[in-house]
Amino acid sequence: MKRITLLLVSFILVSCITLAQQKKYVSYTVKQGETVKSIAKAYHMTSRDLLQLNPDMDKNPKPNTLIIVPNLDYGKKEVKVVNNAKKLYFVLPKDTLYGISKKFGITMEELVAANPQIADGLKPGMELVIPEPGSTAIKPNDTVTYVLHTVVKDDTKYNLSNRFQVSQFELLRLNPELSEGLKLGMILKIKPIQNGKNEKAVSNETKLGIENNVIGKRGTFNENFDSSKEINLVIMLPYNLNKSSDSTKINNFGKSNSLLNIVTDFHLGATMAIDSLRNRGLNVKVKFLDSEDSIQKLQTIINRNDLKNADAVIGPLFFDNAYWLSKHIEAPVVVPFYSKSQSANSANNLVKMAPDDEFLQSELLSYLEKNYHGENIVVINDGKSISQTTLWQIVNRLKTFKNIQNISVVKSEYGYISGGKFSDKLTKTANNWVFLVSDEMVTTASAINSLKGLADNFAITLIALDKGKNFDSVDNNLLGQLNFMYPSLDFLDVDDTKLNNFYKTYQDKNYAIPSKYALKGFDITYDVIARIATTGTLEQGLQAGKSSRFSTLFKYDRNLLGSFENHGVFIIQYNKSLTPIIFE
Repeated sequence: MKRITLLLVSFILVSCITLAQQKKYVSYTVKQGETVKSIAKAYHMTSRDLLQLNPDMDKNPKPNTLIIVPNLDYGKKEVKVVNNAKKLYFVLPKDTLYGISKKFGITMEELVAANPQIADGLKPGMELVIPEPGSTAIKPNDTVTYVLHTVVKDDTKYNLSNRFQVSQFELLRLNPELSEGLKLGMILKIKPIQNGKNEKAVSNETKLGIENNVIGKRGTFNENFDSSKEINLVIMLPYNLNKSSDSTKINNFGKSNSLLNIVTDFHLGATMAIDSLRNRGLNVKVKFLDSEDSIQKLQTIINRNDLKNADAVIGPLFFDNAYWLSKHIEAPVVVPFYSKSQSANSANNLVKMAPDDEFLQSELLSYLEKNYHGENIVVINDGKSISQTTLWQIVNRLKTFKNIQNISVVKSEYGYISGGKFSDKLTKTANNWVFLVSDEMVTTASAINSLKGLADNFAITLIALDKGKNFDSVDNNLLGQLNFMYPSLDFLDVDDTKLNNFYKTYQDKNYAIPSKYALKGFDITYDVIARIATTGTLEQGLQAGKSSRFSTLFKYDRNLLGSFENHGVFIIQYNKSLTPIIFE
């Protein structure tokens, strides 16, 4: 009898587990100390998604509250075979299109072709058909030129499909990364360009590769490579970054970025630059070293590697490490990214690829001073103590403009600015330069909403010290109406066929769109090698004039403390057609 009872209990438990595995969502009881964020993280979802799943859930849930969460066991029987011998796969929370295709040894196009429903996005619990490798005939498209589109705010797969008269499935087939959603700045293939004979046009640049894509762009640095010279390059990055460093150092790059991803993207961009220059006949020897974000590891690297013959070292990633290294080796040390600590530390062999924030502000004001013709000036500020120093620096600098007419300061009240405050300060007899000295989102949105109602009656140019996160939720069309102007270290010409060809080559090679860090890796590495190959040493090359690569303008100067610093800055202005005007 006991045996029968035990068997019955076992059967019930197995049945319950099986039923639980079949459910997409299960109930969960909140434990003491748990938060919305911690629960969402445990179930591989965002806090917003968790709250949407539980509309009655309090943002600070009390212990013993019953909520609904995704069933992590759902789909654990990842693959099953049905009667017609087709393999079926259940999508798990962290799955991606690339990851699934790699898992089963098929291409992303084959996976998309077998599962058109992916056009609406890859979601946990989806049941996908896994085709046999090579079952879908895919024509090579390496020599096809496509109509390209850069994703802007308010784009959706639906309106792109209607606007360009292509199906959402076709968009996804050409752009598999769309399975993870549209992202601002993405460059999408829309459809092949047809020539007069209705055949697919062949791009000569695609045939050539990318090695000729960065020659002769804006700038005065003339490349004249000495192919007989062997160039020894060291790239030193924290490839094996541990979790503690990832959390403590991420503030240098933005909370939304994984530092490991930044390192990987920079590395991929750098290797493409090296390959390009090798294709042009240069003899580039490169050594990749893992700095591990550790001074101790840097000392070990110096002890174990002969760096005396290095023409340049790109990295380490963090300024403090790069500065320490520059003090212990003779080779030029190139610091890829900006750090707040860089202004106080310099060395003759240190090359800073990004200037201090104050330099961008100075370049913007210098440009405006040269082009000042009696404009009426209004300065907006959020009234917070943290921005007051910058506010009066700007006002005092504006007062030095020759024949300055009028400067007014408008401060927000609790972040908001009424249109009435502006109408009293603006004039119809001259252009109005409206400076925004604030990175506060509410003040930014309030100021722009007030100004847009006045743009029909007043000539307005909105000017900011940078286009930071406070502009993320602002419609670019509004910025175009206000002739928005700001300084930037980066600019992408989305109509540049050479840039688009780089994007295609990168995507074909890495199954991803290049991030700004991949572009930076390419630009910095290419420019460093090109200058060494032309002049013989990096120090001489840095003094050989300015150059412009895919997203970066390089214009090097020695600062008063001895370091070379890149002072290449773009002054960017929008217009109503959202075609940016670039002033260098």
